[in-house]
Amino acid sequence: ISTEQHQHFQHDLPETHVLHRKLSGARMFVLNRPEKLNALNLNMIRNIGPQLKAWDVSKLAKVIIMKGAGKGKFSVGDDILDVLMKAKEKDPDALYFFQDKFGLVQMIATLQTPYVSVLDGYALGGALGLFVHGPFRIATEKTIFAIPEISLGAFLNSGSSFYLSRLDGEIGTYLALTGQRLEGIDTFFTGIATHYIPSSRLAALEDRLIDLETSEHEIIQRVLEKFVEQKPTDKIGFNMDTREIIDRCFQYNTAQDIINALDKEKPTTWIRQTKQKLLSVSPTSLKVTLKSLRKARHMSLVECLAMEFDLIQKFLVTKDFHEGVEATFLDKPRRKPQWQPPQLAGITEDDIDQLYFLEPSPNPLSLPSKLDLRKYPYARFALPSQEEVRLAVTGEGPEFKMEGRLKEQDEIVTWFVNGHKNKWGVKEKVLDILNRKTKSTNEGLVWK
Repeated sequence: ISTEQHQHFQHDLPETHVLHRKLSGARMFVLNRPEKLNALNLNMIRNIGPQLKAWDVSKLAKVIIMKGAGKGKFSVGDDILDVLMKAKEKDPDALYFFQDKFGLVQMIATLQTPYVSVLDGYALGGALGLFVHGPFRIATEKTIFAIPEISLGAFLNSGSSFYLSRLDGEIGTYLALTGQRLEGIDTFFTGIATHYIPSSRLAALEDRLIDLETSEHEIIQRVLEKFVEQKPTDKIGFNMDTREIIDRCFQYNTAQDIINALDKEKPTTWIRQTKQKLLSVSPTSLKVTLKSLRKARHMSLVECLAMEFDLIQKFLVTKDFHEGVEATFLDKPRRKPQWQPPQLAGITEDDIDQLYFLEPSPNPLSLPSKLDLRKYPYARFALPSQEEVRLAVTGEGPEFKMEGRLKEQDEIVTWFVNGHKNKWGVKEKVLDILNRKTKSTNEGLVWK
């Protein structure tokens, strides 16, 4: 019986919603709920967790691969309608879904065995829990990444607050507050993905990973780099003007200040659309999301997960969450959600504190282990971040304490290209950061 027929006969059985494969030294999870574009539910999370743990301690498992099947390819995120229905029925599984998923996030972030996720299609919302905390994240020309929770009156989860608050400049704030999509190569340059590999090369890459007899991250990195497509690129994620506007306008700590800052910019289609987006989403979601991102900057991953779990319990009984999900998924035709309050002015920062941050929710988060992190241990396999470039320019990084800072553009680019073993994209990204964030003086480059 072929895999397709097998899926056809059994696609509604929960155990087939995640397929497990053992191929030589490789272990593979295949998200396989094509009729729901691989939206994640509690059965799927509980299917992955124990097997991931077993594979992580197995000497025979050299690399773990996470990918999706069907036309959606990776996953459109959490099955939020399922969560809402369970919340309405007072079914504790609504909360167990997040409890178990956050345990899975912690496990992925702290795995010993190399973990490769293949984002060949939708990689939306809560699906990021299965990939962003891992060391190797492959984007293709088909990758579509977005955090659409805010347009559903919902809230970030799966460690999004930890991850997004550490992206370059205010990119994470912008993506979380607008739900803006990033596609293909842009996900690579903004740091969502660590490698850009065309869809047509994935089968050959998989074969190569299956043949590996080592579980050294450095060797996996070298293998992935052999399949990378070096595309000529004239823009790195966003054009320079847009990128500077994002950092200028989204640096503020209140939604109103961000909107006021956008109003001061030269009016363009992008400004108009961005403002429109901010004013169309749930004001409550917008304010809670922004506050949590600011708090997350100073928190560890486990602290972020605990904060998100606390907030999710509050959102499960918040009117906007029910309204957003029903308007989007239940009502035919889809309608515009009616938020309460409808405007930002209707809920103050004090209200947000009182309702969402000062009193803990009844259920604390319990995680399977004590492991935690403040920095991703394998960040070196991705492109350098803006903060790393800043440390090189200012000489504040520990590696520059002896030799002093790097002063010239060429010196800085060479240092990063060598450090990343000639990884494609490093030169382009570092030059983009230097062009935006530094100015030339007699003493060499200075950070603006």
